[in-house]
Amino acid sequence: MRTLLKKLVKEQTVSSNVAANRKAMLYCRAWLKKHGVNSKLITLCGKFTLIWGASLKKAKILFNTHMDVVPGSPSVFKPRVIKSKLYGRGSADTKSSVAIFLELSREMIVTIKEKNILFSIVSDEEIGGASTKQLISMLPKLEFGVFGEPTDLEVVNEAKGIMQVRITANGVTAHGARLWDGKNAIEKLSKQIANFSAKHRVTKSTKATTHNLSLISGGSAINQVPDQCEAWLDIRYNPADNPSHILENISKEFGGCEVKLIKSESCIKTSKNNIFVKKFLNSVGKNKLSKKLKFDFGSSDARHCTNLGIPTIVFGPKGNNLHQEDEWVDFPSITKCKKVYKDFINSGL
Repeated sequence: MRTLLKKLVKEQTVSSNVAANRKAMLYCRAWLKKHGVNSKLITLCGKFTLIWGASLKKAKILFNTHMDVVPGSPSVFKPRVIKSKLYGRGSADTKSSVAIFLELSREMIVTIKEKNILFSIVSDEEIGGASTKQLISMLPKLEFGVFGEPTDLEVVNEAKGIMQVRITANGVTAHGARLWDGKNAIEKLSKQIANFSAKHRVTKSTKATTHNLSLISGGSAINQVPDQCEAWLDIRYNPADNPSHILENISKEFGGCEVKLIKSESCIKTSKNNIFVKKFLNSVGKNKLSKKLKFDFGSSDARHCTNLGIPTIVFGPKGNNLHQEDEWVDFPSITKCKKVYKDFINSGL
């Protein structure tokens, strides 16, 4: 899998680079065919997706990961091996999972088909995962999902949901020399932001809902009192919190402003008592890894399963510095991850 992973990291499969993602997908399709596995390259929501294993109508379990990555300097697409780690864009997030999926399928494609398991690689996870969402809607018998993301070989069954909220403050425009004739929208919103930020300040990792002030803009000319100012909140909410209540509280704290929900994505929440979760944890235990379930702060395409009431978990190799210049994945953990997947598939599903 080392050779395969190095090849994939070299491909500059940024989400917006459709041609590079297609090239990487075609490489994977050819690799699978060389090893006796037939796959299909399809287009969902305008993005390329590679699928193989069970048919869409029969798929009972979905293994999903993604080829696309976030942008980076040219150097991050030159894989470097230092001791047991491979450095490079997408090495952990999630081309190592792609390599695991391919190698696993080479070894056990017959069993994969017999147990109605569908494998998929998408190319738009980093920008919302619309193709995964559509793919899931095409699987009428889907009972469980396994999403390949770097989790340090821990099983994630809960993760925060996502809300994106736009706040707009309106004022009255005037000439910059006659401030008293206007109402400054930037000043109005700035005061409310300061109060809001002080109340919701976060200084360490937390499972609680968080609010990140990520964008702010206002004004149109240097010599004019601005009559409008906008701010955006990136909210990551705990599965126990109600998105409607979160939005109501924001509206109260930004009185006199327009508060609009622009995007809302489901959290990930799967019961520890689910039969598939129990079987997966059993496979984890057999490989001498921790059977403790993990809560994650970030999200993944697994949320598209949860949103439809389909239980799912996230599991993958050890890696760090995701979306950074020195992203890396641990080689031994890739092998361990594949062993867990293999044991799960053989566990009498």
